[in-house]
Amino acid sequence: MLERVARGGAWIGGLGLLAASWLIVIDLLARKVLGLSLGGADEIAGYVLAVSSAWAFPITLLRRSHIRVDVVYTHMAPKARVVLDCFALICLGVFVGTLTYHAWHVLAESIAFRSVSNTPLQIPQWIPQSLWFAGYAFFLLTVVVLGACALARVTAGRWQAVGALIGIHSVEEEIVAETQSAGTPIDTSPAAPGAAARPQR
Repeated sequence: MLERVARGGAWIGGLGLLAASWLIVIDLLARKVLGLSLGGADEIAGYVLAVSSAWAFPITLLRRSHIRVDVVYTHMAPKARVVLDCFALICLGVFVGTLTYHAWHVLAESIAFRSVSNTPLQIPQWIPQSLWFAGYAFFLLTVVVLGACALARVTAGRWQAVGALIGIHSVEEEIVAETQSAGTPIDTSPAAPGAAARPQR
């Protein structure tokens, strides 16, 4: 369920960014050729960027695509890696929780004071801020659910499963993912211990 909602939010955000970029292109061409301006293109693009960014974070977390420094991590024992993974998720949860808390206060103030943008469009601020806050709230929910699942796996002693849920991608996983995205079949035959999967030729 989380995966579907996160993927849908990311797709909508991506389409929104594409539409905003085309709006800016049209506005620039109109200024250059016709001497006219659509007005508000940069403002709308700013809203779209903020909302799409908030909704891109959950799918990034679910796909384990956030950037993490793994210089020491890769040389540690599996259980030590799990400890670091859980610590990283807790830190992320605290950060996102704080961010969501302040985002809610910004939204609540905009609703209370009926704030509008200080531009000719005068867009009610609660509209883009609601979508922005919803993205961060869903991101926080994703962190909490992943944390609960990781805790359940730790309790059951499934250390490797925890790494597969919230850990960093291994070199082998990255090779397989890149090869599959390139459309090259993977050789899944048994290999020597520690050997990475090889693309078939």
